[in-house]
Amino acid sequence: MRSLISILVFTIACGGSGSDTMNDATGGTVDPAMRYEPWTTGAVWSYKLTDSNSAAMATNKLTTVMAPRDVGGVHAGKQAFLVHIEQLTGSKDVYEAHVGDLDIRYESIFYDQVGTMTSTDVDQPYRLKLDESAAHTTTGAQWSETFSETSTPAGGTASTKSKTEQWRVVSASEPITVIAGSYTALHVQRTSSGGSIQDYWYVRGVGKVKETGGGQNEELMSFTPGT
Repeated sequence: MRSLISILVFTIACGGSGSDTMNDATGGTVDPAMRYEPWTTGAVWSYKLTDSNSAAMATNKLTTVMAPRDVGGVHAGKQAFLVHIEQLTGSKDVYEAHVGDLDIRYESIFYDQVGTMTSTDVDQPYRLKLDESAAHTTTGAQWSETFSETSTPAGGTASTKSKTEQWRVVSASEPITVIAGSYTALHVQRTSSGGSIQDYWYVRGVGKVKETGGGQNEELMSFTPGT
């Protein structure tokens, strides 16, 4: 499995991504081989998920990127990838996009285990997934992001809250080994308004290889780039 992933990532880096680029909101072109979040249509990640409280575990839970589309609603006119994420219980669809150096999320739609929508979260102007700028991918960098989130349960009333998240780069180049293989990763930590801490490890051209905190741990099993 390790050799397959290496070949796929090498193929992207050697110029096979001409059809995998998309225009960002600034009018530029994003090369997924150079991103820590290499969203491209058809890209698929497989993760091992573990509930840190109950020790419940599942393997081969997929994150699949679909073609960019208009987000709609308060974000009408904005183009973003629709990403389907399988969870330990249920799933979610999220609208995510590259905007300059930023990897952002506009909206999340949650479903239960039988596919019934349970709630939506709409973030304004967006929720940061990762800041890939040079200033915020350097060991020791710290900053904060503030946004509003409107949560609406199915059939219920919407409520809006202001949220501030603190970010810190633990390491710009941390060795890490997961099921999919061994890498040198960007290790970032996010602390939410409520004090919840989550750690993420990202690899250029591969994406998130590990996540801890927030009640669930994730470990990359395999990655297939889009076409």
